[in-house]
Amino acid sequence: MPQRSQALPLTAASRAQPVPRVDEASSRGLRSAFEAHYASIWRLLRRLGVREAQLDDCAQEVFWVAARRFAEIEPGREHPFLYGVALRVAAQEVRRQRAQQAGVALDAAPPLVAADPSPEQALAAREERALLDRVLDAMGHELREVLVLFELEGLSVQAIAALYGIPLGTASSRLRRAREEFSAIAKRVRAKLATQPGDGP
Repeated sequence: MPQRSQALPLTAASRAQPVPRVDEASSRGLRSAFEAHYASIWRLLRRLGVREAQLDDCAQEVFWVAARRFAEIEPGREHPFLYGVALRVAAQEVRRQRAQQAGVALDAAPPLVAADPSPEQALAAREERALLDRVLDAMGHELREVLVLFELEGLSVQAIAALYGIPLGTASSRLRRAREEFSAIAKRVRAKLATQPGDGP
């Protein structure tokens, strides 16, 4: 579960970096951004393929980068900035995971407010999540990013284009290819599961 610590988190990777010096107003702004966006950044990293064991460290790394570069962030643009950093952190971590052939299963980021689903609902949710994870894991990272940002994070195509610094048409084309790839992989996965009665996703 993503935890909101009382002080700005510091990962092992970040300890080699100089501690940023910020004034009181910046410190309050940084704390506000951390409190407002930590859970969504944690969830985004998970959806981009970061394994559960590394999620907290990677999420904290995103905010440590923000601390070092806080003066560059335009007021009101904290979330897009954090998304951009998260994309880079996730890409680096996924490359590391693949190099190590990590096989840790993904778990879902828990909701901020605990719910009490029935056992049947919980089982169905786990199965759907496992199927989604399986399909996303089979996608190329670039297309996975765009699909996650649009379909799961709710960003517009315009926002995605701005985030990547690419033309709107390029973003639209990438999203179209991502949807096609997702649908093709999902079809293959479902067909495979249909031949394995009793096996979950």
